[in-house]
Amino acid sequence: MDELYAFLLAYRAIIGAAVLTAIFFILVIAWWDEVKLFFKSALYSLPLIGKTRRLAKDISVRKDGWFASERTLCDDFAGDIRRIAADPEMYDRSKSYLGKVQELGRNELGILMRILLIAMVFVEALGFAYVLAGYTLPGASEQLQVQGSFFIAFLISCVLVFLTHQSGQELHKRGLIKKIRTWWMHDISEDRPNLLGRTNKVTLENDQVDDDDPAYMQILHRVDTNAHVTPGAPMWTIIATIAIIGVAIGATYVRYETYQQEKTAETIGATTPSSNSLFSLESLHSEGLPDVLTQPQAEADNQAQNEQEGARDAANLTTYAILATLFILIQIMGIGIGYKTGFAGKESSTARRIIRSFPSRMSYEAWYERKRDAIARVAQKHLSNLQARLTENAAANGVDKTHREVLQHSADRTFIEHYEQSELKAEQSRQNSEARKLARSAETKASTSESTKITSEPEPAKTDKPPAVAESQEEMKARIRRELLAEKEAKEKHIETEEEMRERMRKELGLDS
Repeated sequence: MDELYAFLLAYRAIIGAAVLTAIFFILVIAWWDEVKLFFKSALYSLPLIGKTRRLAKDISVRKDGWFASERTLCDDFAGDIRRIAADPEMYDRSKSYLGKVQELGRNELGILMRILLIAMVFVEALGFAYVLAGYTLPGASEQLQVQGSFFIAFLISCVLVFLTHQSGQELHKRGLIKKIRTWWMHDISEDRPNLLGRTNKVTLENDQVDDDDPAYMQILHRVDTNAHVTPGAPMWTIIATIAIIGVAIGATYVRYETYQQEKTAETIGATTPSSNSLFSLESLHSEGLPDVLTQPQAEADNQAQNEQEGARDAANLTTYAILATLFILIQIMGIGIGYKTGFAGKESSTARRIIRSFPSRMSYEAWYERKRDAIARVAQKHLSNLQARLTENAAANGVDKTHREVLQHSADRTFIEHYEQSELKAEQSRQNSEARKLARSAETKASTSESTKITSEPEPAKTDKPPAVAESQEEMKARIRRELLAEKEAKEKHIETEEEMRERMRKELGLDS
């Protein structure tokens, strides 16, 4: 390890530059949208090949009274507002999305925490990588082996940090799927939905479409699962466990074998007589005394040496065991961090970046307005520059009356006006889309109820009369006779009413005449 410290001291400038470069790239990735906005603004401002000069050559007018180049510029910068700072309505949707997927209180792994975790794994792997470099680069110089140990440690730390984070995120996702199935099995309602074959149309934009569904269905709509909606095999956890145990055992074994080689080399060097000396005092002393006197001292020396070697072996083994345990604990901590910071929802990371750490919508709106105004100032600067160049080109080339009127009212066309118009149009389009979905849903329900009503109507009552068949003459005569007899019998059994009796007696008394 002395050589390692010497290497760090000798190359501290290069190592410091590498660390600062890594931090710089991490910060650029974290604020990539702001970096892109800066370079976009610089691209518009270039003197000869700037985008403003190219757009100023297009003097076509749209039906809404704007130059097409003005709309192009405003659309370009309006995208930065939507990407860097979503509107407050998206803040509400993001919060609702995270709440429905049971991830509202979770936070992404911060940049400083990522750097700290990688540094901890790197430092832990550096000692093992230094030992491993001697076998990976056989015959190399000590300096080259130290340099190789850095690359090996960096490779090991990157792989392990990735595996542990994926494993923790997988454990969190499996917990959500188990929660879905538990809640579903305990749902005793008659219209309990089926987990299989569900059509999922939920996105961050239309988070409200499943407001009336059970909580477990809301989670299911936002998490990717297998066809059976089961947790499945924890593949990332298995791979991470194998890698952690394999590296821990391998590192301990290589360290112990290296120690054994060093001890063997020391023993051989100690027992090899020096070629420059003709005799030694120890040999002369042993030759001049009888064995009875020298043997107890030799046994005592051997026992002391064995005890010393045993204590050294125990100390080394204990050290290697502690290092292996520390390595495993660091990886378990990485899995725990992945479990606490990983997201299982398909758009949970996007939703989390939108709401950030704002405690309320009011604070988010204040931040949103500041971001929007800052981007609007940059966009308005380039829009004014473009309008000035359009006026110059029109004066140089000559334009018709329509173009002159549009150029005269350039001050009325601002970036904020364009942005508000585009947001209003997007909101109307979203409302129309939701209205069409509701109409289609109502039509589907109506057609379903109509088909159910038709299928549930009772069938016409069946008569006991058998279907008509061809009769013979005898059968027809017998049937007619039965009908006439039945009619005669009915007349004989007929009871006169008061009116019929009055009419009959009037006839008998001759009063009709």
